[in-house]
Amino acid sequence: MRDGELRGGGPSRRRGEGTRLLLPTAVATLLIAAGCHKAPPGKDALQAAFRDDALSAPQALGHRIFLQRCATCHGPQGRGDGQNAYNLQPSPPDFQESLARVPVDERRRIIEGGTASVGRSPLCPPWGRSLGPDDVDAVLAWLDAASRPAPQAEALRARRR
Repeated sequence: MRDGELRGGGPSRRRGEGTRLLLPTAVATLLIAAGCHKAPPGKDALQAAFRDDALSAPQALGHRIFLQRCATCHGPQGRGDGQNAYNLQPSPPDFQESLARVPVDERRRIIEGGTASVGRSPLCPPWGRSLGPDDVDAVLAWLDAASRPAPQAEALRARRR
């Protein structure tokens, strides 16, 4: 038998040889695990405000209708970032920035008759035939909530004044 071999067959490792590979492997595993584990995203006040449990019953219903009918273009929170938004010209507006300038009666006309009913692009369809008055009121309630600026943005504007 040669030096360094055991009776069972192959060469034996000298003392400390296994730890030379163990330490770099452990460090690499820890680095990979740390890179794969991302910290959870910070709380978004706007998204927290739009969880159905944070909305009134009409607002929650309006949001569900909005998600079914409008979110493809306007995005789930009305930010103008829906999956079809890039196909549209003009692109859908961000309601936090635009709805404050649109009176409620015009919002109702847009929902019921589409944007063409108020002299805008014909891309937003009329929903008045498929939504009842209560549903339109619910969407208007949700749009009112969606058009309010996020609390952080409001605080930032107050500091700038």
